[in-house]
Amino acid sequence: MGTVSSIVQTKDPAHSFKPAKNFQTKTPLLPAGACDTHVHVFDPSLGPYAPGRAYTPEDAPLSRLIAFNKRLIQDAQVGNLVLVQPSPYQTDCTVLLQCLRDLQSRNINARAIVEMHQLGARGIRLNFQADGREVDLTKLAHMLYKATRRIQHLPGWMVQLYVPVWVWDALYDSILDLPAPVIADHVGGVLGRSKLPPEFQESPLSQPGFSSLTSLPKQGRVIVKISGFYRCSTDSASTYSDMNPIIESLARDVPDQLVWGSDWPHTGDGAARLKNPDINVKEGFRSIDNLGILRSLRDWVGSEQVWEELMRDNSARFYK
Repeated sequence: MGTVSSIVQTKDPAHSFKPAKNFQTKTPLLPAGACDTHVHVFDPSLGPYAPGRAYTPEDAPLSRLIAFNKRLIQDAQVGNLVLVQPSPYQTDCTVLLQCLRDLQSRNINARAIVEMHQLGARGIRLNFQADGREVDLTKLAHMLYKATRRIQHLPGWMVQLYVPVWVWDALYDSILDLPAPVIADHVGGVLGRSKLPPEFQESPLSQPGFSSLTSLPKQGRVIVKISGFYRCSTDSASTYSDMNPIIESLARDVPDQLVWGSDWPHTGDGAARLKNPDINVKEGFRSIDNLGILRSLRDWVGSEQVWEELMRDNSARFYK
């Protein structure tokens, strides 16, 4: 399913928020101008969910997103967001576009794709993980080809791909030939030790697909989004410390091809939805230690230079 990503400024004085005490720190975690490249808005008052959706989330309107972001602004000077189209809306971008209008106070009358670009949309998202089903490689390859051909004339546009890590091996040659770059959602689907089968737990970097996920960014074809650790690991007690060797490897080998995303408001996963298929029941969001994850991540990347590239400089290059 094709969806849209957008970058917007969130310095909106119309919304106020009193930070929780646990968000107060003496030293900012993030550099000024940092960019959160993965957030969602769920607001049925702005537009309906798709009938064939995999789940129905709790409400997470724009006002709550701004409040969440302002907690990080006060604590860590975050100023930019990328709104990512979530799967319950499938290809209907009504809510995303309205949020962009609200944030940017624009009203552009043009064809949908032109309006999306002018409002700040910069990509199409293909999500093959939301429903928990097996990936159909033939269908995925066709959709990826079609999506990149559709956006190749639009400056700065990318295809955002959420797939299991092994898919990067299968699509390696195809991605090299695409006319637009690809964003690998949620660390490219790489798994931490806690989710890996026994044969890969001692050497998580040897899991199928990881070498391709490292090689493609080296060639400038893939951008890896560091986000959604709870989708890659079950080790929540340690803020997903089993992701450490993976992040260290990426930060060492492809620091200029990494961006960060909080994945707010932290939706569930496809496997659980297969067990509870009633889409009329709202799915709760996860309770995530965002600051704990950021502190760990800052340690794992190894240097202040890479941290600033991850949090600000790279996203400024990619999302124009």
